[in-house]
Amino acid sequence: MHPKSPAPVPLIESYDLYGEAGVGDDPEFVHIEDIRSRSRLYQWRITPHSHRRMFQVVSVDRGGAEVWLDGATQRMEGPAVVCIPGGVVHGFTFETDTEGWVLTVSELQLIDARYRRSRKLLEPLFQAPLILSLEGAPGDAAWLNRTLEQMNVEFHWPRMGRESMFEWLMRMVLMTIRRRVEDQTVRAADTGDRRARFVRFRQLVEDHFREHWPVAAYAEDLAVSQAVLNRLCQGFAGKGAGDVIQDRVMLEAERLLIYTSASAAQIAYELGYQDPAYFSRAFKRRKGMAPGRFRAVRMERPFPG
Repeated sequence: MHPKSPAPVPLIESYDLYGEAGVGDDPEFVHIEDIRSRSRLYQWRITPHSHRRMFQVVSVDRGGAEVWLDGATQRMEGPAVVCIPGGVVHGFTFETDTEGWVLTVSELQLIDARYRRSRKLLEPLFQAPLILSLEGAPGDAAWLNRTLEQMNVEFHWPRMGRESMFEWLMRMVLMTIRRRVEDQTVRAADTGDRRARFVRFRQLVEDHFREHWPVAAYAEDLAVSQAVLNRLCQGFAGKGAGDVIQDRVMLEAERLLIYTSASAAQIAYELGYQDPAYFSRAFKRRKGMAPGRFRAVRMERPFPG
């Protein structure tokens, strides 16, 4: 598959998910749908756009598409998958009646400390967009399709343990793709060292957010200036480095409020705050409500979707 000259695009839109504001900020966000349900509404053409903070897997089981990735068009034929890190401009022109799945995952989940052991294995999927043919690997293609089908069932039919099931199935999807990447050479759109450095920054945040490292400490570890680090974060996350760090702290606070019975003061100390009152004020500034109110609201809707 060789890149062709890009077609001119007058405007690149940036969405949370297909224009649905706010859904990508949920700390446990996962979404899945079949290709047909949305693409046929737009004559099987999804115009170039990007999703900040969200990673997508587009799996084509039958059919094919012209894929637009960061300025270059490539052809894909099913069975195949496309991996699209957050911030990458992408679009599709599918063949009529193409079958497959679109899985969207918050990047915050993918860098979670709970998955530190598998993070390095999966890194190649998050550093640059790629198109991966599954031709010649019918077993992997069938396994991937069945797993995505099961994710779709879980998404539309809530049952006990759905969150855990999503996590397990998602990891199975990603690891299946990662093994295929290891087995064959793929063409990946070249985004240079900037994305790799941003991925490294997110990993450092994951490792040190409880220690409240200042932006200067992260910049020093990455051997860049604070200004360069802020520009990097603006490019890939749409916000400065300080906001990325605070978002991670508040994500952990949300999880502890939702999934534990710990008091706000206990959570403050767990997250490295010396003053629980300061933590409560900081949480309210970023989330629009005090920790106790946030817990009460989320208990009314414990899982998105």
